Amino acid sequence: MMLEFSSLRFSGKVFHTSDLSRLTSFFLLFPKSIPTHLLLSELPLFSAQNVPIHFGTSVFFHLSNYSESEAACFPAEEVEDFGEPDNPAAVVFTNMMSKMDHPQYAYVLNEDSFSTLDPLEGHYLTVVLDRPQKVTRVAVHTGSKIKGRYRLEQGQVLLGCDSLRNRKDGAYYTLLGPLVAGNLDQRVFCEEESVRELSCMEVLVSASQDSWLLIREIKVWAEPEKEESEWVQ
Repeated sequence: MMLEFSSLRFSGKVFHTSDLSRLTSFFLLFPKSIPTHLLLSELPLFSAQNVPIHFGTSVFFHLSNYSESEAACFPAEEVEDFGEPDNPAAVVFTNMMSKMDHPQYAYVLNEDSFSTLDPLEGHYLTVVLDRPQKVTRVAVHTGSKIKGRYRLEQGQVLLGCDSLRNRKDGAYYTLLGPLVAGNLDQRVFCEEESVRELSCMEVLVSASQDSWLLIREIKVWAEPEKEESEWVQ
């Protein structure tokens, strides 16, 4: 698995230590003249990681001695304006118990939220869209706004490209990214020629925790649907 951090006209890649031997073997398959950044851009495809895990907030900061040649390889990123989230119509369900909150509260764009006590590893909250959508960005915020109490300590956000309302079909899900400090705000990258649309997304508990969990909000940005007349040639 490769995580990508990119900002300030240069890139950073993060790997598991256990993958370094395979990374070395991969580099040795190619001539030394091939630029390293080109090989790294292809590595996820060979590792069956079809969706990039790309964090918008940089963990790298430029200090000095920055060359123009590096700028040519890694041009400055433009900040894209996504506007306000639109949260397409969807049904939300979960296997976590709550006496006072409905899971739909986590998806509604207001002050409501979903809370549960002592979530276990494997618990989930799933959003199934009424219609498949071209989703461009997903944000998940857990815990209170003040001091971040009751956040999900270890969790992931998964995306699904099939309209599935049964959790047992979760093999169709793809990892979007892990929650960091209980939060995720991630752009969804797709190939330009891709016609696949997302039908569902899921917040998955990766490790049990003995405390309250508050899923404060799930935000989704989707491309506007084309009018019927636009499809007629």
